[in-house]
Amino acid sequence: MALKSQMLLFIVFAGASMVCAVLTYTVGNSLLAFLLGVLALILAVVAFSTKYYMYLYIPAMRMKNKNIAISSAEPYLLSPSGTSIITSDENGTYASSFITIPIYKSGTEMSDQERLDIARLFSRILTVSKSTIKISSQLYIVNKDKYIAKIRNKLDESESKLRSVLQQAGSGTQITDRAKGEVTMWHNLLNNISASKSEALITYAMVSANGGNEEEASSIAYQHAEEVASGISAILGISAYVADGEEILNFIEPDRMIPVETVNELIHQKTVEEGI
Repeated sequence: MALKSQMLLFIVFAGASMVCAVLTYTVGNSLLAFLLGVLALILAVVAFSTKYYMYLYIPAMRMKNKNIAISSAEPYLLSPSGTSIITSDENGTYASSFITIPIYKSGTEMSDQERLDIARLFSRILTVSKSTIKISSQLYIVNKDKYIAKIRNKLDESESKLRSVLQQAGSGTQITDRAKGEVTMWHNLLNNISASKSEALITYAMVSANGGNEEEASSIAYQHAEEVASGISAILGISAYVADGEEILNFIEPDRMIPVETVNELIHQKTVEEGI
């Protein structure tokens, strides 16, 4: 079958090359004749290359008009207890819980022996449960917008207070200096927070369970997650815990991992710096 396909492609490309070559002479001396000659040469090269690159041509040709369905599943739901996400299909109801694993030291700050030790400890985590555990780390952008908004509000209040103090004729030097110091403090804090990097690394483990309904699946997943969290805490010597509420969204929601407002702010800042 592969040989027949190769011969067919060779005949098609070689035939097209010959047609272009004949048209080159019939058209005469013109730009079109030159282009037809170049096309004839390319088609001839492709025809003879089918012997060596057949494995690339056939898949590329078959991909035309091919639709790929990424997922047809229903979106997830947050369980009423807020400790897991729930999905359902024809086979049942599934719940997944997430365990936050605090890591207090970067791998770049560790020696080779320390990195080897931490790798061995993480390999032991896989033994805390007979069920499948997904362990992952992801780099996400911390949403600083709400925090910055609070600082700006405090800055506005302190500036208003300073203006009020300056307008009062009887205000002493100590009160004025204190008001100025407060404004300076909020200004410095705002500048430091805005200029600092907003990326953060989060490490977590995910466990899943199925049940007859949402409550059963969520309860089983949560119990399993607590057992895994206890095992991780004992092995790594940290306080791993089961995430709940909005914290779960940090692991699964793109807008939580990359806040739109923060990204727009960083893009605007970079544009201004580059003078575009």
